[in-house]
Amino acid sequence: MNELILCDAVTTIGHVKNETKSPNNPALSYLLRLRSKKSQKTMRSCLTSVSSMFGCNEPLHFDWSSLTRDMIQVVLQRLLNEHKAPNTINLILCAIKGVAEEARASRLMDADNYHDVKNIKRIRGARISRGRMLECAEIKQLFTFLDIQTTGAAIRDAALISLMFGCGLRRSEVADLDIDHIDFENNKIDIHGKGNKERINYMPPETAKRMCLWVDSVRGDHSGPLFTRIRKNDDVTSDRLTTNGIGFIIKQLVTKLSLKSFTPHDLRRSYASLLLENGEDILTVKEALGHASVVTTQQYDKRSIKRLEAAALNFSFGKKHERDKVVDGIRTYETV
Repeated sequence: MNELILCDAVTTIGHVKNETKSPNNPALSYLLRLRSKKSQKTMRSCLTSVSSMFGCNEPLHFDWSSLTRDMIQVVLQRLLNEHKAPNTINLILCAIKGVAEEARASRLMDADNYHDVKNIKRIRGARISRGRMLECAEIKQLFTFLDIQTTGAAIRDAALISLMFGCGLRRSEVADLDIDHIDFENNKIDIHGKGNKERINYMPPETAKRMCLWVDSVRGDHSGPLFTRIRKNDDVTSDRLTTNGIGFIIKQLVTKLSLKSFTPHDLRRSYASLLLENGEDILTVKEALGHASVVTTQQYDKRSIKRLEAAALNFSFGKKHERDKVVDGIRTYETV
């Protein structure tokens, strides 16, 4: 099974038997219960990293029921020795526990062993969250360059980036948008996000203007994917633009404009940080981003980095400070 997703249609029992040594495979059962293709890909990678430690590069051929608490502790210690981030290690542990749960449900793992695995504690610790907030000058440079272009690709890219920056969409959400998901009359977007969650957001005027230009002058208002591939010579296709395609567009713009490198997700981080900077409460930002927890939203706030930088610039080793001192009821000041 080179690709994680067995097939887009319902997987048949025959297909399952061909792909695995056993039709009752706990790793396969665990992956199939994950509804997101991205989640399946991520967790399959986690399982591969574990099975490869025991000499099996194919997680679907590994005997997961043989894993004991001690073996898993060895896996965790090895990951710590490799300086893996706590979140990465805990994600792998989550995958192991998920497979153990399926193994127990299939009676391939005894109850005592399952509970020993289930009770393994997560690794404590944290790393600085990745990504950055784009400066206002960078955003201005991007749109100054794109808005003066007359090609279909430039008009599409301006609308796409404006939507990601102005509404905080993930690139997978942008790629999945159909034109029917946009209410141009009310500047409203119907977004289908992670975990099969649907949410509503609204386009700022600048975003709505660029979106209308893309639809009216290039794409057309026919049904189908909102953003499509454009071949050379401005040949607009009806093929949906992929998440990889969106990443490629960003990389090209970074190179052309000699910008500091940023990712599509940095546009989402910038959106969250600017909302907070403009005084929006964090619950509103959480809803706009489609997060399940405020804790996740807090990780998108990149303003603190700028504040630390400003504090360092204002700090001086040679500057003298005064402190007040009360002697016999009289307040005086002394330099320290």
